[in-house]
Amino acid sequence: MTEMVFKPGHNTPPHLFMADWFYMLTGSIYQQQPLIRSDNRKREWVNALLAASELYHWEIIAWVVMDNHYHTILKSPQNDPGNLTKLVASYHKFTAHQWNNCDALIGRKVWWNYWDTCIRSQDDYLNRLRYVFWNPVKHGLVQEPAEYPYCNYVDFLEEEWFDIGKAPVEVEDVPEF
Repeated sequence: MTEMVFKPGHNTPPHLFMADWFYMLTGSIYQQQPLIRSDNRKREWVNALLAASELYHWEIIAWVVMDNHYHTILKSPQNDPGNLTKLVASYHKFTAHQWNNCDALIGRKVWWNYWDTCIRSQDDYLNRLRYVFWNPVKHGLVQEPAEYPYCNYVDFLEEEWFDIGKAPVEVEDVPEF
């Protein structure tokens, strides 16, 4: 059995963290402001996510960044599945600091929150992949996911991440709450 960390929330739902497992993250800008509207900011967010995932050993599977939110699917590290909070704090703090300096608005609240979900099955995984990559279509920005430049859809198609079976644990091993 793989390493698991269960963190009961005080004012939030409990969180299950498993080593070598898949998670979906959604992050939102405070008051839905379009602070990530520019191409440069979208690239900065991507670079910050990539750097943080390398630092905390999370593998990026899928991502999309929009003007006021993002979605990612990640695979947790083998040694510390409970460090997701540190991962997110790293790129949220970096981008908030950088954008506030650029806009001369030191202290402005940039990120509202983030939500993480432990993916529970192959169907759940495929549905969430679809959600991530079709988000720009849903928002009317493009007709097809491959047309949106701020996601890894095209690169994803070249990988072998369609099957959650690459994970070292079986879906049945994911405990119920």
